[in-house]
Amino acid sequence: MIKKTVLFAVSLRTNPRSISRVRRYRKGAALFEFAITIPVTMLLTIATLDIARVAYFRLVVADAAGAASRYAAFNPVTDVSLQSWQQGLNQATISSVQGSPWVDPSSLVVYTPVIEQISNVEKRITVKVEYTHRVYFVWPGLPSQATVSSQVSVMAAG
Repeated sequence: MIKKTVLFAVSLRTNPRSISRVRRYRKGAALFEFAITIPVTMLLTIATLDIARVAYFRLVVADAAGAASRYAAFNPVTDVSLQSWQQGLNQATISSVQGSPWVDPSSLVVYTPVIEQISNVEKRITVKVEYTHRVYFVWPGLPSQATVSSQVSVMAAG
């Protein structure tokens, strides 16, 4: 058995045709490995991009809800100014996402805030913001849109 291995190694060294054949097999093997791994790599890359976009949209929506809650905390609301207060709340939310490159401000949904009177001097204002976006790649069995929402409650005097 050992002699055959030695003879095979010797015959590769002495026979140039055998060397070129082995090189061709190695090139073919590398091409086959590349053909098998590139679709898997591309699939993982696209999945990572979709997951990263969802994380980005969560941050943007949380920031928009924070902007709405800051507006609600620093601008008192009365029964007379409720309509203009809600418009200001929507404007504060939309202006917070205005510079984001992948966010369409018209797709941002600001729900009507819930105002609870906690005591004579305190109110709890809860603001909910939602954003629906389309995924880059439609995955079988998964929806083609994802909705991201954030809800913030703030205590305000009044």
